[in-house]
Order: sequence, then structure tokens, then C-alpha cells
Amino acid sequence: MVKRLVIASNNTHKTQEITEFFALFDQKVVNYRELHAEIQFPTETVDNMQANVKAKAEAIQHILPDEYILADDSALFIPALPDHFGVTTMREFKAHALKSDEAINQYILDLTDTVTDRSGYLQSDFLLLTPTGKQYPVQAQGGIAIANVPRGINGIDAIMETPTGKTLGEMSVSERVDYAARGKAAKAIVMYLNKEDKGEISLCH
Repeated sequence: MVKRLVIASNNTHKTQEITEFFALFDQKVVNYRELHAEIQFPTETVDNMQANVKAKAEAIQHILPDEYILADDSALFIPALPDHFGVTTMREFKAHALKSDEAINQYILDLTDTVTDRSGYLQSDFLLLTPTGKQYPVQAQGGIAIANVPRGINGIDAIMETPTGKTLGEMSVSERVDYAARGKAAKAIVMYLNKEDKGEISLCH
């Protein structure tokens, strides 16, 4: 695999989680802020996660052109609550001044309690940009429903139920990688890099 992946994000928690998943596969990951001063990313769209992740990746590739850049845009989707969450999930939390994991989870639970269908999932869009400008996009989903009460740790993971009956927050990192959106996306990136190393595929423009 490549020497390292550089995360295009100012979110420390996001970087830590992504790093944990890639560490399972011995892939080194660093945040771009370890290599360059913090920047302000372009304003995100309200309806296109792929466009958001592309803008973040390209912003960092512009200042670190010799690196493999990885960007992520993640969001919560609850079909029974179409006027909430989605691409603007984090902006909704900020608009309500929700800062702690407990406050965010309670907000989600209170809204979900108003509907009968508790189906929901987290979605992560990853984009890997190579030093030559080639790219590999990945989209993954994790969780199938909103739990009745928080169980476990790691923010929203504590209320995201999986097909196993556990929430994502009740799982270890090595177990969660197969059920969490970011875990699945990281695993797909690793598989892709392994195939590239073996010459089985080539990166696409």
C-alpha cells in the first residue's frame, strides 16, 4: 500500500475514527494539519455529498500535491424524518447548539420517537485522490435503525442498531469495521490499494 493517506478534514474526532479503522490494515493515516497550517474548506452544498467530499479533497491536494488525499463526508439519514438530517446533518446540530454526544443523541431520539418507523443509517462518502489526480470514490452505509436508548460509546454510534442487534457503539473497532459506514469505506479503500499494488487494476480518472 501507499506510504500514508492524508485526511482532508479539520474534524479531530473524524480523523481519529478513520485512523483507527485503517490501523486494522496497517495503513498509516495522518491529518493534513500535521503537514500544513489549518485551512478553511469551501462551503459545502446542502444536497450533494459527493460534491462536498470532492471539494475537500481537491483543496488539500492543491497544497499537498505529492500526497494521497482522503476526504470524507458523512451524514445521518432517517427516511421517516425527511425534513431532518441528511446532507446537512452537522449543520442541523450546530443550528440547535448541540455540542455534546449526549445532547446530539437525545435530539435524534426525541425526533425519532415522533414516528413509528425507526429505520435509519449513517452514510459515508470517501474520495481518494492520488498525486496524479486520479480518484477512487466509495460510498458506504452503516446501521439499520435508531435504538430506543443509547447503548455503548462513540457518539451517534451508541444509538445506531446493526443487524446483529448490537449498536455500533457496543462493538470493538475490529468488529465495527464491518458494520460502520466509515469502517466499510475504509475497508474498500484498503482493498483497492492492495489490488493496485498487485497490478490487478489501475486507478480511474
